[in-house]
Amino acid sequence: EVYLNSIEMGNGIYGAEAAAQHWFKKPASKLTRNEAAAIAAVLPNPRTYRANPPTNYIARRKVWIVRQMVFFGALNYDPKDEK
Repeated sequence: EVYLNSIEMGNGIYGAEAAAQHWFKKPASKLTRNEAAAIAAVLPNPRTYRANPPTNYIARRKVWIVRQMVFFGALNYDPKDEK
């Protein structure tokens, strides 16, 4: 939790709550799983990538992140996540 609330998730955007507000105009607690995955997908280079609207790379990475979470049991499968 400390990590998620202190890392940079965009140019000058620090923490999950700030990222949710910046990218999706809502609190982190209201993010969909795809929105949360999009924010996580920018972490390799948050100054280059954007969560919304996503680049092609971020869109593919977002789907991969959700699939991994389903595979490891953190989420249940939902066909909407393939988009």
